[in-house]
Amino acid sequence: ENAACFKFLPDFIRAQLLLDRDPHGNVQVAKIETEKLLAATIAEELKQRRAAGSYKGSFKTQFHAYGYEGRAGMPTVFDSSYCYALGATASALLCNGCTGLIASVMNLLAPAREWQCGGVPVTSLCVIERRHGKEKPVIKKALVELEGPLSQPYAAYMKIRGDLRLTDAYTVTGPIQYDMDTCKASTDIPITLQLELGVQPQLLSNVPQPKRMGDFLYIPQSKKSRSELQQWRMEREHRVPDSLAKKSIAAVQVKVVSDTMCQEQDMSYVKKFFSTMGAPLLELWPQEGRGCTVPEKQRIGVVFCGRQAPGCHDFLCGMVDMFQSSPDCKVLGVVGGTHGLFNKQVVELTPEICEAYAGTGGLELLGRTVDRLKSEEELDKALKACEELQLTGLVLVGGARTNSDAAYIAEHFSKLKCKTSVVGVPCGIEGNMVNEFVEASIGFDSAAKAVAQLVGNTAIDGSSARKYYYFLRVMDGASTGGRTSTSHLALEVALQTKPNMLLLTEEVDEKRMSLRELVKEVADMVAQRSEIGSNFGTILVAEGLLSAIPEFRNLISELEAIPMPKPVDKVLAELTMWSRALFQSLPDFIQWQLLLERQSNAALQMSQLETERLLAALVEDELKQRKKAGSFKGSFSPVCQFIGYQARCSMPSDFDMDFAYTLGATATVLASTGKNGYMAVVSDLSQPVSKWRGGGGPL
Repeated sequence: ENAACFKFLPDFIRAQLLLDRDPHGNVQVAKIETEKLLAATIAEELKQRRAAGSYKGSFKTQFHAYGYEGRAGMPTVFDSSYCYALGATASALLCNGCTGLIASVMNLLAPAREWQCGGVPVTSLCVIERRHGKEKPVIKKALVELEGPLSQPYAAYMKIRGDLRLTDAYTVTGPIQYDMDTCKASTDIPITLQLELGVQPQLLSNVPQPKRMGDFLYIPQSKKSRSELQQWRMEREHRVPDSLAKKSIAAVQVKVVSDTMCQEQDMSYVKKFFSTMGAPLLELWPQEGRGCTVPEKQRIGVVFCGRQAPGCHDFLCGMVDMFQSSPDCKVLGVVGGTHGLFNKQVVELTPEICEAYAGTGGLELLGRTVDRLKSEEELDKALKACEELQLTGLVLVGGARTNSDAAYIAEHFSKLKCKTSVVGVPCGIEGNMVNEFVEASIGFDSAAKAVAQLVGNTAIDGSSARKYYYFLRVMDGASTGGRTSTSHLALEVALQTKPNMLLLTEEVDEKRMSLRELVKEVADMVAQRSEIGSNFGTILVAEGLLSAIPEFRNLISELEAIPMPKPVDKVLAELTMWSRALFQSLPDFIQWQLLLERQSNAALQMSQLETERLLAALVEDELKQRKKAGSFKGSFSPVCQFIGYQARCSMPSDFDMDFAYTLGATATVLASTGKNGYMAVVSDLSQPVSKWRGGGGPL
């Protein structure tokens, strides 16, 4: 029976079951990818149901294993106080000649000064269990109680489990807080502990019924549905530059600062596409005198085209607040991204709606779809939607691809005498919009800090256990058409956390390093550290690393020209001899990932390539060869993780809240004053917020 079960399992699970045992001789359960096993079997079940006609949905999966990045993090206020009390109690017991006791601190619901400290005899906690064929007294491991005196946490979850299967009631508890004076959440203790000590469980907040708008479900959240920390965060007032201090269109004037030009070698060619070449750089100033006349009945639409990023909701708050003194003007949020624009799926954004989203991450309110507005058909659809919605302005929020599209849309609208002004906004955790006019993009700061926290925690975990090499792949800028991905996020995180090695996409591309050279460099570092007794470390891997390796770049370029999905044998037939040989030499998991469904821009999904796993496997093989040759005597145990999705919807930092809000206000000013073909920008970001300068740069 066991043999049949083992044969039934996928190859990767069988391989993980046969890994080296832990120091106690047990299977390393932490290295078994249970989540992938479940997903694979569920996918097969749904496939059968689809064939039977009982299932018509879609099922796409992402995988994460959590743990290493949590067990070495900065402690909460509760943990700091509790552990300090335990340390003091243990010392007091020893100084008083007590032995055979476990330090105990009780009455934890009360303020710390009222906690009860003491000692409990170890023998009173022991039960008899069979270990290695012998009966032995051991302290019983506490499991989750399904019934009994400590079953309150499970009972509380059971009350809401049925509702959660169909209701999206996600709660973001946010980062650990230490402001004990103003933030009540900073002194929270674990919910399970509260329930075990008699606190009554909280009921689910009422979630409004979803409103279907095309393929998107519009579910506006209330302030009461937010976590305690989120509600506290919403009370924070956005800081703005002096030029926007009155938060009124009438109190702002737009001044021409200087002429602009693109790169000289591209000038003549770019002019063929854009009639606005050489448009001036603009800057927002406080309005002098009685104020300017505000155009009436402005209707500005806003579309999230790029990927999720912290701060996007604060951007909406900035737009809406700028129209508060102009009651006949409206901000219309497009629900469902570019597809929502084509289908005219809009909701009027009000201060009441935005209030519940201030200081929250992601694009939960409006959502997004395919970030592409480029073909003539798509441009015409956008124009028709803007005319039918009577939009005087259209704001597109996204990265380099989105703002490139915005330039084409602006030109298209201008040629056809459309009255809608198009304004782009730099947004994205990858930070690849930085140039002489754009100092930062929405979300980069927050995402970098969130990723850095996870990376730093994991690195400290490694230096605590001193037996693992962590290969951490960091989400970064997407590549297009085989070109090099960006690594700004990985570099920022490396500067913040100081890992042992950073594998930067741009550096590998500049040096034209082969995969073999890359593996050798990592193996050399591992060998050097082993000589000083450090058989552990942290290696940061930029997401798009493989696209910078020459042989992989050619392979990726050829694969992107082949429509997917397609069977392996047919794909091999369309590859050149060199790319075919490289593809066949790769592990099965990389081959499979290279053939996954493409991104919206037809590019390979770099986020789905487990580059860190490939590198770890190749480095392990290299070190085994060195060990056989006698040139390596250390140990190498790799642990691989991908970090990115956990950060791009995190709660925004103070900087991103203020930056996004200021960009929202700036974009509203530009769109309502007819500045077509501009990108909203904010400069002097190293200065206090009051000294920031909002303006517009021609796309």
